[in-house]
Amino acid sequence: MRASFHSVGLFRDPVLVALRKAHAAGYAAFELNAETLPWAGPHVTPATSAAERAAIVAGAREMGMVIDAVGAHIPMIHADPKARKASIEFVNGCVALARDVGAPVVHILSGPLAPNIDRRDAWRWFADAVSAAAQTAVDHDVTLAIEAIVGHMFRGIDDYHALRRDLPGVPFRINFDPSHLVVHGEDPLRLVAELGGEIVHVHMKDGAGRYPAFSFPPLGAGEINFGALVEELRKQNYSGSLAVEYEANAFGYAEPEEEILRHGKRFLAAFGIDGR
Repeated sequence: MRASFHSVGLFRDPVLVALRKAHAAGYAAFELNAETLPWAGPHVTPATSAAERAAIVAGAREMGMVIDAVGAHIPMIHADPKARKASIEFVNGCVALARDVGAPVVHILSGPLAPNIDRRDAWRWFADAVSAAAQTAVDHDVTLAIEAIVGHMFRGIDDYHALRRDLPGVPFRINFDPSHLVVHGEDPLRLVAELGGEIVHVHMKDGAGRYPAFSFPPLGAGEINFGALVEELRKQNYSGSLAVEYEANAFGYAEPEEEILRHGKRFLAAFGIDGR
């Protein structure tokens, strides 16, 4: 396994500056955020120019780093068919971007279920979107993964099992973020034990409390037993990235960038995860 840093933790910096900072802190890989968050804009989108894509590739190559994933998070269960189509097009655009920058994984989410939408309809829309995006990913030699998100329609371990039953043969995989599971009262170890072979990317983010009264504190300040998780991932022969995803700033924490980078690296090193 290798130490990675999610670019959302450096959202104030241009992407190449963020990449250099992650490299200087000793990370081996870098994840690109394409999501627009309430507090942070994306580092890349489908509109990212060919020149900037080439600059990302050149910068990573020069520093000996890997671009390991693109987070193509956008709600995908709109009632409006045109909006659903636009979301699929956004994900497909991120898949093309991932191919261009050499990222092997693009991960997506469902989005929250609106009160006026029947869950059965939303589930069908999401399944259709996953099927379409997974085929685009195959065509671009990229793996599509799904991240279960707190408060969203697709949010738990059983959702992965259900979607696999509903989409036999569709090659989606798992972007494993234990923080979203623990704040819904689920045991992240259960996911690794039951679906470890489906995990293609991992977010290192802590969680505390229970939805809707929850937080994502700095690593080690929440409820997750990361030592047990890393050990179980090893037992499942997971060999990909462990990407530090810092979103504690959205919950009142205010560490400077340098400390976020250092703490994440030290946290991974305690479990034998080297940078390079």
